[in-house]
Amino acid sequence: MPYFDNDGIKIYYEIEGEGPPVVMNHGFSGNLELKWKETNWVETLKHNYRLILLDCRGHGKSDKPHGDSYYGQKMTEDIIKLMEHLSIEKANFFGYSMGAHITFRILLTKPEIIISAILGGFVLTLNDKQISKDIERIKRIIEAFRAERIDQVKKPMARAFRMVAELRENDLLALAAVQAGWLKDWYETMTSPAQMRGSLKKIKVPVMTVVGSTELLPGDKTLVAQLVPDACHFQIQGKDHLTATSDPKFHMVVKAFLDFVNNQ
Repeated sequence: MPYFDNDGIKIYYEIEGEGPPVVMNHGFSGNLELKWKETNWVETLKHNYRLILLDCRGHGKSDKPHGDSYYGQKMTEDIIKLMEHLSIEKANFFGYSMGAHITFRILLTKPEIIISAILGGFVLTLNDKQISKDIERIKRIIEAFRAERIDQVKKPMARAFRMVAELRENDLLALAAVQAGWLKDWYETMTSPAQMRGSLKKIKVPVMTVVGSTELLPGDKTLVAQLVPDACHFQIQGKDHLTATSDPKFHMVVKAFLDFVNNQ
């Protein structure tokens, strides 16, 4: 099975199809099989694109260390080093949920390796009060994943996250470390709202955001598309965070976007 090593951590990946490269990053507690194969994404895109699918560290067939320091920025570095490993200089990026956050960070820090970026199941918060709420929400999820038993988890939202993770037979301590590492790296290094707005207005690569119309994640569904020049935004009617990815309309707009960007 194909793995590459990033400073002692083995990352599992697969390649499907031929054409312009698309790096695909799955969501939290998911994996490439669940997010991209079972929802028909591979079949939709592989005839026109070279799909670079990976299990993020802490997930799937990749290594799952339990220390917080193994995550955060290192999850972004995995993507960049995988591209180097495969001798890919630039790629389209498609991330969903956690994978969209990873893609978003690369968009802000390494835009030179991006042909285009698709952010699915992604909302942006630039409100200090909402950011504080998000931090508390993540802390509750970390506590839920580190609890010995699910009946010790009292917060409904945190309990729901753990239930989904358990159904997928995840390593709960690794997932807790994923969240803790991301919390430290993302929120402690996040620029001010004004700086973030300024950074987004300077992005020159094509960007598309897609969410379900009943997406419950707190934040602004359309803000990225409002701020990034010439970006576009789609909402999949009647779908939420969990059901949007398998919807044929989502497949249609992503393929149309990739075709437009890569065939100019």
